[in-house]
Amino acid sequence: MNEVKTSGAGILYEANGFLIPVLSGTSREMGAQYGALMTEHMQKTWDVLVAPGVNAGAIPEDDMNFWTNRAYTTCTTRMRGWYDGVVEGSGWTLERVGFLDMIMEYGIFQSKIHSFAGCTSIMSWGGHSADGNMYIGRNMDWSATFNEFPQVLTVRKPTDGSYKFAAFAWPGMYAAFTALNEHGAYLDVHDGTSMGGSVVYENRPSMINTLADIMSETASKDAIAARLNGINNSVSLILSIADGSSGESVECSSLSGNRVRAAEGESYVVVNTFLGDNWGLGKRETVSNSLRRFSNMTDRLAENAGRIDAAETRNLMDMRLFNEDGSFAENGGCTKPTKQDADLTTHQMVTDVKARKVWLKVPVPDYFADWTEVDLNALWS
Repeated sequence: MNEVKTSGAGILYEANGFLIPVLSGTSREMGAQYGALMTEHMQKTWDVLVAPGVNAGAIPEDDMNFWTNRAYTTCTTRMRGWYDGVVEGSGWTLERVGFLDMIMEYGIFQSKIHSFAGCTSIMSWGGHSADGNMYIGRNMDWSATFNEFPQVLTVRKPTDGSYKFAAFAWPGMYAAFTALNEHGAYLDVHDGTSMGGSVVYENRPSMINTLADIMSETASKDAIAARLNGINNSVSLILSIADGSSGESVECSSLSGNRVRAAEGESYVVVNTFLGDNWGLGKRETVSNSLRRFSNMTDRLAENAGRIDAAETRNLMDMRLFNEDGSFAENGGCTKPTKQDADLTTHQMVTDVKARKVWLKVPVPDYFADWTEVDLNALWS
């Protein structure tokens, strides 16, 4: 990795086009480091995602104030310190810092970010993997505009007793979209609005903030599930959760609460359809071909039972859903380097939970970055 600049105890690295801010201290100190290191990249993200709506009058000042105030006043002291630090380090107003972080929930609330996004996760462990360890592959499928600014792996080393964790997202967005902590607890986020409802609750704390706190405080998959059982969600999501021993998902509806979908066997696939039988719902296809992706990756995992490791997981995540002509690939996978249905694969992450290593990739041709290894233990030490 190449060191780009420093701020206090924080260091910004660049690796193959990925930005990796490594932060250390209290929440406020880490936020200040992030703000100082990432201001220009936050500005680029703002210019792509927010400024056009502001200039067109589609994002009024009152909305920015409301959504920032909602995030700031209902979050934990830890997260509030982070926001205060980002304001200090970046020189931005709290309104700008908070609203950029909330742009996902706001976009769904306004129906300006399409639902039914096509994320996919796969897991293999125990007798299904080559050595019994947990391996996870994850595609973040979203709007093509999310490749117009950098992909960011934020690495936190708190000094307040919270757990160290790393989260893969974008500049100015701090949620645990794809995250692993020092104890091997893993979480990733999938859009669940196609099944759980597109209703976003204004009078509930942001789920975005809650997930970052969960990764700061929980050391196992079961602990994550228990925390989620006690939440009324602000937005519908499907969360892959795992640790070194097993994996599953929690299907979260803003209208109807949360349900765990347990694993059957020692491999698992997550897409954007609620698949738990206890909902009493039919299995619903989405415009992002969720059920096709689910069957593809279930079959690919079955074909490779007993052989899965980090390299093979990367190979499986490289398999495309579509051929160049738009037809479904025979014996295909789940990755969409170009937009051929509702979205494309903005970035990917493969995780070796035991080794605390991750591999990052951008498959989109205009922004391509091949698999790039990051040793989190080395950065956390």
